[in-house]
Amino acid sequence: MTINNLVESTTWKHFQAEARKHHRDPVEMVAEYMNQCLEVWADEALDDEVNAEARSSGYTEDDAVKIVRQYRREKRGERATS
Repeated sequence: MTINNLVESTTWKHFQAEARKHHRDPVEMVAEYMNQCLEVWADEALDDEVNAEARSSGYTEDDAVKIVRQYRREKRGERATS
């Protein structure tokens, strides 16, 4: 579907009418939605990258928990007991 087809569609006309009933600019709403999609996709890509790196590192989630706990103990000045 092209932008021209969208603008001429009954779906767009209905969306415009509903958006205006709610005192919203329909074009701004679509732009906001598109930006939200871009952010979600970027977050998903980053999450996939982090997960792939975590899998290839050989560390498990339990290892990560232990490392974080040890770091926090050391930051507080305690000695690690594990």
